[in-house]
Amino acid sequence: MMPCYSGYTKSGDKFFICGKLGPHCADARCMDVGTILCDYPVGDGKTCDMPICESHAFEAAPNVHYCPGHALMWRKFVDAGGVERDLKNVVPFAAKERT
Repeated sequence: MMPCYSGYTKSGDKFFICGKLGPHCADARCMDVGTILCDYPVGDGKTCDMPICESHAFEAAPNVHYCPGHALMWRKFVDAGGVERDLKNVVPFAAKERT
């Protein structure tokens, strides 16, 4: 049996298409193609990599997208002042002079 997908075009029209286009979006109510992988860091240099569609991908930074669950975690972190708190601990990189 061939997988089928549905979603919305940029103009808002609904579409249906069947074929092997890749994984479905990880949002349980979505039947669109998961063309974006979640970039949320999960440790050891790895990311979540859950497939998400353009509609359900939260853009945390340019070309950095989070799935709905990780977007919620990110928003809570930001709202709690986590970004500002952590940026205060950043030490600027100073290039060493060559000898």
